[in-house]
Amino acid sequence: MESLLYIILSVLFAGVMLMLLDLPYISGSILASGAGERIAVRILMPVLLLGGLVLPIIFPEYFSQMTSGLMRPENVCNVLPVGIATAVTAIIVLGFSRYAAVPFAFVASVAGMGLACGNVLTFGEAMPYVISWIAAPLLCALVSAGIYAFFAFAGRRHKTHLARSEGRYLDAATFVAILLLPVVAANNSLVLGFLPSSLGEIAVWVTLGCALAILPFVLRHITMSKWNIADYELDTNPQSIISLMLGMLACFALFSSPIPGKIGLAATPLPAGTLYLAALAGISLFSKRTLVDGPNLLKGIVSTYISPVLAFLLSFSLGRVMDGALTGTFIVLGIIILIAGVVIYMRVQSRRIINQQIARAHEQQVYSTRKSLSALEVRAEMTEKDLLNKLDVKRKELVDFAMGISDQKDYMENVLEQLKQVRTAKEGAEKDARTDELLRSLRERMYFTREMNDFYARSEELHKDFNERLAESFPNLTENERKLANLLRQGFSSKYIASLMNITPKSVEINRYRLRAKLGLTRSENLINFIKSI
Repeated sequence: MESLLYIILSVLFAGVMLMLLDLPYISGSILASGAGERIAVRILMPVLLLGGLVLPIIFPEYFSQMTSGLMRPENVCNVLPVGIATAVTAIIVLGFSRYAAVPFAFVASVAGMGLACGNVLTFGEAMPYVISWIAAPLLCALVSAGIYAFFAFAGRRHKTHLARSEGRYLDAATFVAILLLPVVAANNSLVLGFLPSSLGEIAVWVTLGCALAILPFVLRHITMSKWNIADYELDTNPQSIISLMLGMLACFALFSSPIPGKIGLAATPLPAGTLYLAALAGISLFSKRTLVDGPNLLKGIVSTYISPVLAFLLSFSLGRVMDGALTGTFIVLGIIILIAGVVIYMRVQSRRIINQQIARAHEQQVYSTRKSLSALEVRAEMTEKDLLNKLDVKRKELVDFAMGISDQKDYMENVLEQLKQVRTAKEGAEKDARTDELLRSLRERMYFTREMNDFYARSEELHKDFNERLAESFPNLTENERKLANLLRQGFSSKYIASLMNITPKSVEINRYRLRAKLGLTRSENLINFIKSI
């Protein structure tokens, strides 16, 4: 008989311990806040969770009192369908949603089993739990949104250095995490209060044993889920994460106390996933940021409240079958067929969605390939045009060079003829006049006016972007100052700049000093490096 008792309890808590799948919502939030990286939290996390689970041993009367509002199975054998119904419900709902609401399913299974055993399930007994299941997520959303609003208001009123504010948020998150872990475990331990009182401490030890036995099978899922939550879903500001944790802490603590019973509600175990989703929705509405999208929110709401309904029907039907009632058998068959249909439909829908995603991905890949090819064609065409333009520029430079040589030759021949005429001229005014004219011609030629204008025109065209940025940033520069900046940027020395601008090297230094002043440079700043950075 004792062996049968342990088998029955093991089956029961194998279903109930699927609540471990809600653990990533707690541990992932703690990791996202930064508190999970602290050694103290890492060490205390398993201790606090286990401490919360053994609270029913320390305070058995308290936990029994908290769950006295709902009827319990009268004997140990009747808890077997409760565990089966809870486990089957969780497996079915997890097939199409992350939010299985296992605690709600367990409580509903207990109610269904009690009704199958002949107990009367009154409206006054059932409604406090139903209302609590609706009120808890709403309260979590409101509390999280209110705390986030407080943080936002305080942040606007008191400006604090970023490093200091992050340190404060991290300390606050560590404190909240240390409180949250045992409160979550204690709240989920309320499931023990729904069992026959004759079980005593046996149920607690079986709970711990089942938790350790199931943990290796779900550990990989828990680890991946918590890092996904920490790295992607909660990749947001610290205020949002702490608001979420505080909202969950408030709801877990409230519905683990006698307070709900005094206002027409009931103390009940709560699913962490549902509160997590509700907190994100509340913060999203206030902050006007999408922390959770509409389809996921709707799927979470539907799965949260389908879980207790399905668990209730399954538990009631299994209880009736155990009593040999034919009606119960038909109910079970009908539920099984319904469940099979839902699962098949969800799988078909899931495959269809996956196929659509694959098709969209293929279309996107084709589109991206075509876009890349078009970009390559445009780039090749632009490169070809660029090469042709450069070739035309080179041709023009060659023609200009040839014309320059021809022009220089013509000028030298002209000078040579004038020198011959001066040489043959008689001494006197005529020779002096011709000599002065020749000197004036040579002096004008030394200015290279036409060549310099051509040089500046080509330089401005070549450094068009620089000249535009210079004019936009420093509109008070004169034309000569802009020419000086251009020559400095091209690396010409003061000696060459003096020759090109037809001024003395001393004047170049003076102009450089004036340019530094207009650019607002200090003694320690390098003029040429600054010009090149424009």
